[in-house]
Amino acid sequence: MTAGQVAPGNLLKVAVVGAGGISHRHAESYASTGRTELVGVADTVAEKAQTFAEKHGTKAYPGVTELLAAEAPDLVSVTTPPGSHAAIAIEVLAAGKSVLLEKPPVLSLAEMDAVAAAERTSAGSVYVVFQHRHGSGAVRAADLLANGALGTPQVAVCETLWFRPRGYFAPEWRGTWVGEGGGPTLGHGIHQIDLLLHLLGPWRTINATAVRLDRPVEFEDVSTASVIFENNAVATVINSLLSPRELSRIRIDTTGGTLEVNHLYGYADADWTYSPAPDQGDPWTASAGEDVPSNHEAQLGRLVDDLLTGQNHDTTLAATRPTMEFVTALYASALTGRPVHRAELTPEHPFYRALNGGLPQTELSEAFTP
Repeated sequence: MTAGQVAPGNLLKVAVVGAGGISHRHAESYASTGRTELVGVADTVAEKAQTFAEKHGTKAYPGVTELLAAEAPDLVSVTTPPGSHAAIAIEVLAAGKSVLLEKPPVLSLAEMDAVAAAERTSAGSVYVVFQHRHGSGAVRAADLLANGALGTPQVAVCETLWFRPRGYFAPEWRGTWVGEGGGPTLGHGIHQIDLLLHLLGPWRTINATAVRLDRPVEFEDVSTASVIFENNAVATVINSLLSPRELSRIRIDTTGGTLEVNHLYGYADADWTYSPAPDQGDPWTASAGEDVPSNHEAQLGRLVDDLLTGQNHDTTLAATRPTMEFVTALYASALTGRPVHRAELTPEHPFYRALNGGLPQTELSEAFTP
């Protein structure tokens, strides 16, 4: 058995790098499966690592290097600030271990491709947390849309209307290109964007606007986009951190009816509705099954099962590249003032290496000012 493989029937050995708030969701989700052993946590802040270790019954390490030297995890969750994801993933892959990256997985297409290159020479694999793909509502919607049971998609709306006060940006890494890589388009709306793409398939062209209206950040606090998909469906996408009545919504109008999900940070089946067009049937109701909410438990439970049984887990790094391409194109369109086609996003594109296109901050500040 080579490095990175899991012996059938064994517990999956997992570790966590980064002991911030979301790291506890990973630990709890792994524990809920009953099929994992948490072998360690690493954080550069010793107190945070120790607190996590005591809470979840594991060992604390000062960094990923020390953790990998002392333990032999099968899978490492990376829950650090996003600016560090690529480097940590590459180090874990070099040790022959698999990686689960919190969203956003990386800060640029260049970083994504660097991680992909490391994956190709590793015994490990890379997966990304996009848990909204894994709730039963999205699984059912994706299946019914793919087989044509809901008709042909024509019009869609994708909204991430959230609220983050100014104090949210107090940590030094927040609100900066270096630490966060981008605003609500990358760090918040990416969940709904990923689900929209998962349901509608490849996109073709984006025409976008991004502005900074209030928050103390280097990038946008609101963005909007008009999108054309390869199947000729059209969509509008809005991402906001200024919306006191928070809402996450996707609506897809097809030739067969209207499919809609309204929630905030996670949905259950009850949050989905389907309204058939006149004289159309209701395949949505007829296909109802077990209700699986779209939380970390849904995806991490499936990932653990897949790794222990030798199955492919579909939320891979490669499978999530279209989402990062979408985010890249949205920033490129907003900052250049012209539509961006997906086919343009080659390594020669000015926004391939950074979502700000490498523009000086003075120029960026002017671009985000309405």
